[in-house]
Amino acid sequence: MSLPQQNEVIDQIVHETSSQGWSYRPHLFTPSQVKKINDFFDSHRGNFSEAKVGQKQERKRDISIRSDSTLWLDPLSPPEELKEVFDFLEALKESLNRSLYLGLREYETHLSLYPPGTFYKTHRDCFQKDSSRVVSFILYLNPNWIPGDGGELGFYDNEMNEIAKFPPSGGSLVVFLSQDFPHEVLPGKRERRSLTGWIHRKNLN
Repeated sequence: MSLPQQNEVIDQIVHETSSQGWSYRPHLFTPSQVKKINDFFDSHRGNFSEAKVGQKQERKRDISIRSDSTLWLDPLSPPEELKEVFDFLEALKESLNRSLYLGLREYETHLSLYPPGTFYKTHRDCFQKDSSRVVSFILYLNPNWIPGDGGELGFYDNEMNEIAKFPPSGGSLVVFLSQDFPHEVLPGKRERRSLTGWIHRKNLN
């Protein structure tokens, strides 16, 4: 997208995040951009690791909670195939800081792979001992996703009332305040892919 278009979209995301705590932009990135990321995904498929739950020394694999695999990426040295997305995320971070004074610093991100039938039970994107995650984002990488394929993001308020079920359609982006919204990845009938990350209010290194 052109810079004026990008700035307009980012302004909309910031406004929605300010007013309701979340934003969903369907098909924000083009099929060609999504294909470029999926090409990288496919070429590095053998490097994915089983996802774990918990923090630091307490991290463990628990397939009753989540059953996906992940490949962690370095935002400071992004792969060329993901550079456009990382540039967008950096611009979004700066705009959120200017408008909402969130004190955002660095972010972490990984690619996620959910084989058919896998899931991630309801959780929040923050830890009891470390609440530095402020903003979460998910970019979906699934072309031709149709109703009935499943794999939606179940999105809830603090009373566990359902806000929405966001379909993981290719190029769609979800942004939300990490501590405010319980959410889950529902089982899908097809393989489900995403780029997932969190922007922190502290430096990570």
